Order: sequence, then structure tokens, then C-alpha cells
Amino acid sequence: MKKLLALTAALLLAACGAKVSGTYVDKEGMVSFDFGSNGKVTQTALGIETELPYEVEDDKVKLQGPGGVMVLTLQADGSLTTPWGIMVKSK
Repeated sequence: MKKLLALTAALLLAACGAKVSGTYVDKEGMVSFDFGSNGKVTQTALGIETELPYEVEDDKVKLQGPGGVMVLTLQADGSLTTPWGIMVKSK
């Protein structure tokens, strides 16, 4: 049953077009992403804010940073998988 629910949620997410909005935080509270509707995200890490452009393609959220592109994955439950772990929506 859980697999069916996860599959249904994934299909709905794909059908509706994946979107990110609001603030996502890691479990330690050291890193956050605040996604705006203007294609810009504010990354806060260790108290330092950086504004980056982003785009969403399917379930991939691509952030363009000074070191290149960082790809995050939007999960069916709305969380983001990042290179350092899972981030959840806080607002």
C-alpha cells in the first residue's frame, strides 16, 4: 500500500509539474534554501547568504553557483535530496 501511495504521489508530482517554493532546511539547521517565484533562491550557510538562479526540470532542481551546477532532487513527499542529505520544507 505504501508503494502504491508513493507511486501515485510521484505521478501526480510529475503530471502537475514539479515546483519548489518557500524555505527548505537541513536537519542540523546549518543550511537553508529560500526559493522565490522569480527563479532565484537564497542559500544561507553558516550565516552567509548567497542568491543563485535556479530552474526546475521534472524532479530536478538545478542551482547555478560560482562552482557550476548543483542538482537537487525533489521527492514525492516535497523534501529535497541534496549532496549533503535531505532538506525539508519549513515554511
